[in-house]
Amino acid sequence: MPLGKPYTISVVITGSEDREYDRFPDIIGMSRRGTTTTTSTTTVGNRSEIVQRITQNYIPNQPGNYVVTPFTMNVNGQSVQSMGGIVIVTDAIVKEAELEEEEEVVEPMLPDAKASAFLLLSANRNQVYTGEGFNLSLGFFVADDNPLEMDFYALNLQLGAILKQIRPANCWEENFGIRGEPQIFETTIKGRKYTEYRLFQAVYFPLNTERIQFPSVSLKMIVKNEKAGKQEFLTFSSKPIFIQPIALPKDPQQNQAVTGDYTVRDELSTQVVQTGKSVQYKIIISGTGNLTPILIPTPENDNFFDFYPPSIQQSVVRRRGRVSGEKTFTFQIIPKQAGNFPLSTYFRWIFFNPRTKAYQRWKSDLVLKTQGERVTNTDTDGLAGTIFSNLENVDSTKPFVNVQATIMSLANGLLAIMVLGMAYIFVRSRRG
Repeated sequence: MPLGKPYTISVVITGSEDREYDRFPDIIGMSRRGTTTTTSTTTVGNRSEIVQRITQNYIPNQPGNYVVTPFTMNVNGQSVQSMGGIVIVTDAIVKEAELEEEEEVVEPMLPDAKASAFLLLSANRNQVYTGEGFNLSLGFFVADDNPLEMDFYALNLQLGAILKQIRPANCWEENFGIRGEPQIFETTIKGRKYTEYRLFQAVYFPLNTERIQFPSVSLKMIVKNEKAGKQEFLTFSSKPIFIQPIALPKDPQQNQAVTGDYTVRDELSTQVVQTGKSVQYKIIISGTGNLTPILIPTPENDNFFDFYPPSIQQSVVRRRGRVSGEKTFTFQIIPKQAGNFPLSTYFRWIFFNPRTKAYQRWKSDLVLKTQGERVTNTDTDGLAGTIFSNLENVDSTKPFVNVQATIMSLANGLLAIMVLGMAYIFVRSRRG
């Protein structure tokens, strides 16, 4: 791999929303560059399947051969192993398309110009639109020339209490899943080098215009006093911060719009379809924002088409202080009449783009061509031939007659009469 391109180690979790995992291994000669988490969800009807991928990024310091020693990690209570290997890094030039996108960096405000260590709760924005995301992180910073030797004290217990204080009730949270050990970053503040131990990171999407308040939080650290030969405790506190969501501009469809920087494309499984046969139609929405509230409604059935609710596939990527991804809606459409039908009649969507500060209205440009005889009743492949086929056309007001049971009853009655007749003839013949 070329110098400058990240080397990655990934853990894949299937069938669970939990993300509990140990610290990824250190690789001598490589620097950590944070983690990327991707969550993919596929929904069909009432069933959902979830797959999560957690990726640790490493950047080699120089060309050469790097040894990844065998390691074991605990993931959601299960032990997973890797055999390790050799990473060969060349001095080839990395193509521009392969360069890592840098995280939006806001230089921290020092609580004290001479502070050698401090706790910082920070956001990359202080004002966002309703539904627009902002990045929040909690980190403990230690200057490289800090004279004190410090260590974390009951970090998981303290962090649990801190998160209860700072999680806002009026926001949707996309958590970056920092677990166990803090993520380590090197940074420079006003010409002084620091190491950041990032304890928490999430992107929040405000649900309304209520002001968001993050209170001051405190972290207790162990300080080793070599002169006194004992350990002492030192408490660090962050400053409170405030985020003000603002309302979206007025628009007749304002209540239907979600917020995000998206692109939309659509596709048909075939350009020409026979009446009565199913065609697959996909709408793919991708970009930066909160994908969860995005919905494409199923059109009402009419004289031309039957529409069936879509299967939904969603992939969310949390990386470098941003949340992005892709959401796909797959509809099944069955035409009833021949003709050329613009799908814009049925499929439209509106969203507010905070980058352009304007609403964007999308409608399909595709035309579905159908041919064949007019049909009145349609069945999907999955329902055709089952006991539920054409169920909606059954008249439930008519009395139910079980023909098979009626025939069996008549046959049994006839058999009983025959037996009685034979018995009667047998008795008469004995008496005669």
